[in-house]
Amino acid sequence: MKVCMLVTNPVSNDPRVRREAATLVKAGYQVVVIGVQGKESSPEEWLDGYRVVRVPLPGSLRRHVIPHFLVWLKSAAPRLYTVLRDRYRSVNPRKLAETSKASSPLPERSTLRSDLLNLIHVLRINLKMAKEAIKQHADVYHAHDLDTLLAGYIAKLRTRKKLVYDFHELYTEQFKDGVKTGAWRFYYSSLERALVKTTDLRLTVCESLGDWVTQRYGTDGVITVRNVPVYEPLPPGPANRGREPVVLYHGGYFRDRGLEQLIESAQYLKRGRIVFRGFGELEDRLRALVREQGLKDRVSFAPPVPMPELVKTAAEADIGVIPYIPFCLNNRFCLPNKLFEYLMAGLAVVGSDLPELRKVILGHSVGGVFDPEAPQDIARALNDLIEDEERLVRMKRNALHAVRAVYNWQAESVKLLKAYESLVAVSALR
Repeated sequence: MKVCMLVTNPVSNDPRVRREAATLVKAGYQVVVIGVQGKESSPEEWLDGYRVVRVPLPGSLRRHVIPHFLVWLKSAAPRLYTVLRDRYRSVNPRKLAETSKASSPLPERSTLRSDLLNLIHVLRINLKMAKEAIKQHADVYHAHDLDTLLAGYIAKLRTRKKLVYDFHELYTEQFKDGVKTGAWRFYYSSLERALVKTTDLRLTVCESLGDWVTQRYGTDGVITVRNVPVYEPLPPGPANRGREPVVLYHGGYFRDRGLEQLIESAQYLKRGRIVFRGFGELEDRLRALVREQGLKDRVSFAPPVPMPELVKTAAEADIGVIPYIPFCLNNRFCLPNKLFEYLMAGLAVVGSDLPELRKVILGHSVGGVFDPEAPQDIARALNDLIEDEERLVRMKRNALHAVRAVYNWQAESVKLLKAYESLVAVSALR
C-alpha cells in the first residue's frame, strides 16, 4: 500500500508530517512526501525510511495564467469550478471589493493584488504537486492543510484513489479581521466547502478544530491525532538547588503570541527570570522592549536549537509559558507543539486561558492559566508556582506522568494507524 503526502514546505522541519510518515513506514506502508524546494534543500532525499520529493517553486507569472487556469479548472475539477462560480454570482462584486478595501490597512488595489498573486502562486504549486503526485501511483493521497487540498483532490480525481485531509489549523480563521481581503477569504472558504466532503478521511490536531469543521460543513466526523513528541525519558540532570527559577518560552517570535506582554510581566515577578529561545520577525522589537523597561536582569535571549534538541534544552528550565492571544478563532483553539515539548521536558506549564490549553494544563494539574493580554495576570500565574516550591515540584512531576500516560506519539500514533486500517479496509471492499 503506497501513501503520497503533500505539504507546502520542504518537509525537513515539519514534525507532524515527519512523525506521521515515519509511523506509516514502520507499519509497512510505502510513503513518499511531496514538498516544495527551499534554498537549502535538495530535489530529493530519504528521511526515516520514506522518500521526499520537492517540487521547485513556480517562476514569474504570465498575464494569461488566470484564464488558462480557469479553463483547466472547469475540465479537471468541475465540482469546485461550479461552487466557485455559483458563490461568486451570489455575491455582489461591488460589495466584495468594498469588503476587501475596508479590511486592509493598505490601498485596495495594492492589497487585493497581493492576495490575488498569493492565491495564484499557491494554485500553481498545487498544479505542480498534483502532477508529481499522479506520477507516484499511490493508493492514498494525504493532503496536509488546506493549501494542498486541491492538489490532493486532483490526484484523487485522476487516479480514483483515496484522499486524506489533515488540517493542522483552521486555515480560513488564522488572521485578524482586516488582515486578509474578502477575495482571499472567499476563495479559501469556497475551496474547503467544495472539497472537504470529497475526502475519505479527515484528521486534525485537537477536538475543537474537528468540531468546528464538522459543524460548519456537515461532515461525518474528524479524528483527532495530536501533535505530541515521541516519548523518550530524559536522563536525570544536575540538581538546581540555589538557583532562581527559569521560565522558558521557546518558539517563533511572531505577532499576537503575547511575547510583549510576557516581557512586561517580568517587572511583577517576585523571583526568577524569563528566557526566550527562538527566532522571528519580532526579535529586534522584543530586545528593544527589554532594554527600554530595564529588564535585562529578568529577561534574556538564548540562541535557537535544532528540533531534535528542543526537549533536552527545555529541561534546563522549570516552567514553560504559552502566552498566545486569541485574536482569531484559530488561536483560540490552539494546542501548540511547545505545550507537549514542555511536558516532555518535565516542566510545569502556564498558558493562556483558552479551551484546549485549559483542558490539558488544569485537567492534568501541570500548572495554571492566565489572561494573556494582562501582564500582571501572567506574573500572578508564574508567582503562584515560583513562590510555592512544593507545588512547582508536584506540577513538574505531573507533567512527566501526563506524557508517559497520554501525551506521547507512541500512544497517539495508534489513532493514525487505526484510521488508515479502516480506510484501507473500505478500499479493499470496493
